[in-house]
Parts: sequence; C-alpha cells; structure tokens
Amino acid sequence: MQIRDSSQLRVALYFYIVIIPCFIGAKPCPSGFYRSSNKTCVDDNECGDDDNTASAMCGVNTECYNTPGSFYCTCKKGYSNPSRKYNFTTRANCYDVDECVNEDWCGPNATCTNTYGSFICSCKEGFTTNTGEREFTDITQTQCQDIDECTDEPDVCGYNASCVNEPGTYHCICDGGFVSSNGEPHFTSKTEAHCADLKLLRPKSSSPEDINAFAELSLRSISKLGNGKSKDLISNFLNVMEKHAILVAQSLRHEEKKNFSASQFEMSIQAIRNSTIPKDGKAKLATARNRMSIDWNTVAGKEDFDVAAAALISYKQLDSLMNTTLLDDDSTGTEYKFISEIVTAAVSNPVKENHGHHINLTFENTKVRNRTAKCVYWENSVNTWSSAGCTIDTSNINFTRCSCTHLSSFAVLMALHDITDPSHIYNLGLITNIGVILSLVCLFLSILTFMLCRSIKSIRTTIHTYLCISLFLAELLFLTGISRVQNKIGCAIIAGFLHYLFLACFAWMLLEGVQLYLMLVKVFKAKSLQSKYMLLFGYGFPLLVVGISAVAYPQGYGTQNYCWLDLKSGFVWAFLLPVCIIILVNACFFIITVWRLVEKFTSLNPDMNELKKIRTFTFTAIAQLCLLGCTWIFGMLHFQEGTIAMAYIFTIINSLQGAFIFILHCLLNKQVRDEYAKMFIIACHMKKTSKYSEFSTVSTQGLKSTHETGM
Repeated sequence: MQIRDSSQLRVALYFYIVIIPCFIGAKPCPSGFYRSSNKTCVDDNECGDDDNTASAMCGVNTECYNTPGSFYCTCKKGYSNPSRKYNFTTRANCYDVDECVNEDWCGPNATCTNTYGSFICSCKEGFTTNTGEREFTDITQTQCQDIDECTDEPDVCGYNASCVNEPGTYHCICDGGFVSSNGEPHFTSKTEAHCADLKLLRPKSSSPEDINAFAELSLRSISKLGNGKSKDLISNFLNVMEKHAILVAQSLRHEEKKNFSASQFEMSIQAIRNSTIPKDGKAKLATARNRMSIDWNTVAGKEDFDVAAAALISYKQLDSLMNTTLLDDDSTGTEYKFISEIVTAAVSNPVKENHGHHINLTFENTKVRNRTAKCVYWENSVNTWSSAGCTIDTSNINFTRCSCTHLSSFAVLMALHDITDPSHIYNLGLITNIGVILSLVCLFLSILTFMLCRSIKSIRTTIHTYLCISLFLAELLFLTGISRVQNKIGCAIIAGFLHYLFLACFAWMLLEGVQLYLMLVKVFKAKSLQSKYMLLFGYGFPLLVVGISAVAYPQGYGTQNYCWLDLKSGFVWAFLLPVCIIILVNACFFIITVWRLVEKFTSLNPDMNELKKIRTFTFTAIAQLCLLGCTWIFGMLHFQEGTIAMAYIFTIINSLQGAFIFILHCLLNKQVRDEYAKMFIIACHMKKTSKYSEFSTVSTQGLKSTHETGM
C-alpha cells in the first residue's frame, strides 16, 4: 500500500501501533490514550470538559484545544503570554493586552479605556457619536463627530459677543466696541467672563506692560468697527493712553528720561521736580521715528510745582484704524493719506492750548512725499482731524517738521490727486474759460454754416447740426454750472443734463458712422437715414440711459466738488460704458468702410468723385471720433492719476472740442470754404458798391454845384 501524505501516515501508524495491539493484547496504549473497557485505546481528552481543567493544563486566561493523543493552548482574545507564541503546550499564564496603546483603535476624537481582554471607546468632551451610543468598540461603524455648541446653545456667549465653533470646543469673541471682562482676547463661557463696553476699559496699572495690554485689547476691538463708529472710541483710547503715560512719567526722578517699546506703541517720558527747570529750558523726547521739543514752562504750567512730566507716544498701527477727513479742509474735498505715524504729545499741565510757546514735532515720513502735506491734530470734541494751529516749518522727502500751538495727538497727511499750487489752479481755470468760450463761438458758426449753406445740405450736415447743438449746450452748461455745488438738487439736475448732452454727442457720432456705412457699403443705392429715426435715437437713447441711471442711483448725480457724476462709487460708468460701446461700434463701421473704400478704388470702373468725397467724409468722421474719444480717455487718466500734466492735457482738449469740430467740418471742407469765399466776395462787393454810390453822389453834387456856380 502506498502512503500519499502525512495524514495517511498518521492513520496507518495509529492502526498498526494502537488498534492491532489492542486486539492482540500484547502492548499498552501510547501516551495520550487509555484502554477502554472493550480493551481498545481511546484518546485521552487532556482539556477536560470544564474551564478548571483547561486552566490547570494551560494556565490562567487560556483556552485548551484537544487533539488525538495530545492538546495545545492559546491565550484568550485580548490576552497574550510572555513568549508571544500563539500556540503552546507548556502551562503559561496569559496577561491582559492594553489595546489603548494604539490610538487607532478609537480614532482621534475619542478616548480609549482598557478592560480585561478588551477595551471601550468614548468620545472626548465636545464630541458625540454619530450613532447616539455612549460607548463603542467598532470604529468602522461608530465615529466621534464635533458638537456645534454655537448652534445648539445660541446664547452660550451672552450679550455683545459672537460664538466661534472649533473642533471639540468653542470660544467667544466680543463684538466691536466691547472687550472681555477677563482681559483676554476671548473666553469660553458667559459664566467665565462677559463683554464690557470698551469705553470703560482701563489698564490694570500704569506699568508699560499693562498699558500695552490695554492698547492691544482696545485696538483689536476698534478694528472690528467702521471708521464712522470708531471715532468716539479712538478719542477715548487716546485720552486714556495720555493720562497713563503721564502717570508713568510722574514716577521718574528729577530729569530722568526713559523709553519703552511695546507691540502697539513706543513711549518716551521725562520728568523734572521741585520747581527746578533745566538750563536749556526744553523737554526733548524721541522715539524711533518721531521727536518732540517743548518748553518746560509749558509742561509745568506754573512756576511752583512738585513734578512736571512730559510724554511722547508713537503708535505703530493706529493710522490703519483712523480716517483722514479734515474738519477745516478748504480744498474742495481733497483726499488724504497718512505719511507718518500718529503720535500723542502729553504733559502734566492740564491746559492744552494757548501756551505762548509752540510745540515742535518732527516726523519721519513713512511714505514718500510727492504732493502737498499738512500737519494735523486730532480734535476730540468733533472726533476728526484739523490743521488749525499747526503749520509745516520745514519738510523734505524724509522728514516733516510741524509747529503747533496746542497739545493733542498729531500726524502728517498728504493730499491725493490734488492741485494746490495757485499758479496751476489759475492757469487751468484760464485755459478752461478761454477754450470753452472759443468752442462756443466755433460751434455757433458751425451751426449757422450747416443751416444756411444750401450747397452742402445733406443728411450728414443734418447730423453735424444736431451734434454741434448738443455739444454747444453741453459746453455752455459746463461753463456756467459745473461748479454750482451749493444747491444739491440744482447740482444734481445740472449733472443729469450734462450726462444727457454729452451722451447725445456720441449718439449723433454713431449715426454718422451708420450713414457712411450706408453710403458706401450699400453701393450708393441705399436710402439715407430718415430724420424721425435719427431724432429718436440721437436724443432718445441718451434719455433712456439717463433715466435708468437716475432711477437706479439718484445720489450719483452731483458731488462735493463738481456737478458731475460720482467717481468714488463708480457711477461715472453710467456715462463711460455707453461711450465705450459707441466708440467700439463706430470703430467697426469705420474699419468696414475703409476696407470697402480700398476695394472700390482698386475696381475697374470706380466713381472717383463720389469715392473721394466719401473718403474725405470718412476720415473727418474718424478724426472727430478720435477727438471726442481721446478727450474722455485723458479724462479718466486725469481722475485716476491726478498729475499736473494730465490735468493740462484734459483741460486743453476738452475745452477746445468745438474749435476742432469747426476746423474739421467747416474750414477743411472745400465746399464750405467756397461758400465762405462767396459770402466774403458778396460782402466786399456790397461794401465797394456802397462806397462807389456814395462817391458818385458826392461827385454829382460837386459837378452840379460847379455847374450852378459856374466854377
């Protein structure tokens, strides 16, 4: 018999060693077997039928498995033996395995608790299971997810605070104008802290550290508000900073000077005592970028004093939270920006102005100065900047030296897009007036020419007539009403009419492009535009645009400086967008027209006279479009950049539009020149005839007298 595998071998051995000897009765049963009553060898179950027997054979926390003639042991689930063997036959106790050593059993947002032979997962504080179970072991079915405390309990932070949810927790942030009562940036429960009015916040002490903590909390809260709402809080902040800086300074010894630097400010302080004024008579304080010089008599305010203290505070970030509106700005709404840090000049003297001695402040320019600058101070009573009592002593690209007659918080402002040189203002005004008057005269002559010269009567001259009328009225209204800003309603009406009339000019230019297209592209056989349709588009389209604009944003008409469209809000695009569209459409018409002109000039039988006339018309129309289009391109650049050169270019081109149109359509037109020559000849002939008649009359009378007198 062939034995094919190990199992057959074991059966054969069992048969020959155990079974046959049992029948023969010659040999005892092998180890692991015992002889039964019928004298057969039967397997002995070493594991027994109860856990006590199994434990006795294998050890504590084990499981016993019987095999024919033998047995083996394993540790129960969650246990392991010291040898780390999975199967063993020698008795060995199994010890609990700490599954919680591996955090992956429960996931990142859960806590693992080890138990004998197992473990339990429970969600950390701020998390809950997705199944609603309190404890779990299978993370494939159950996970811990964040609890949104801000949604579950809307009032968790209390009044004047906002709740911010975070994974597993949340925190409360006070709204703008409020700070947490615990002095920290945020808190986690309304029972822990509450949000108090920022005006009531004070430094815990007059130490530089506590003053800086106060500054950080205050500026963080103020930054959440717009400039309009933060003015009162800024004034309060500056007052508190000033008072505590003086308190720190008053603790110094005689003539002692100290400097502090913190995250929000730099401070330089000095004090004198016992009515003793130093020989130089000046308190000179300096931070990294700013300096102050002030008379000690101004600091003390009286001859007899125990202590006189002065302080200079430079704020590192306060300028980003303050607007640049000037209370006494007489430059018709010029915009400004800070080119220095904001500083506070504080003294122990309670009188803040009319000291008889000027306070000199020198600022390092944090931005390049290339326009008019002003020294200004913060007027607490109205919460805005003012230049009253402050003048610039000297100034260059790096420093600005200011002299003021009172104490407060100070800064240097630079004008944006302003033209404050009197010579430039006078020159631009003179150019505007002369140019507009000249344009009005030229437009009037153009209108008379188009209406009275019969030889040039055509649909084009009709278009030119309406174009000149619209531009004449626009220039006249510009000259007389652009600066009448006193009456807001009247100014808005003027701006609306200017919007309408200038749009009408471009509408008539578009009609001219369409007419040229019809004349050439339709091979001279197309009908001309009808007057009623031209009038409907030329004056109806601008009316539609102005009507929609006035209904959509009526406050866009009229500004503080001029009776025109508001630039800051972008409302000026109610004019510029239609103009850009008209220019693009007209440009397309002109490109097609020029292209067809070239084709017709190269054809076999061109009508040269007609083509040359259309060519002249086309190029004058293109020149007219470029003239009016470039005017407003330069105007946009002027409003955005505000340079002197751009101001002169815009003023010259804008004021001479009428003169250019007169030159293009009248003086450069041969037919019109011929008509002018005829009119000139007729006028001269009439004058000569008049003189000749007068001479003849005189001569006749002379001859008659001679004849009568015999002389």
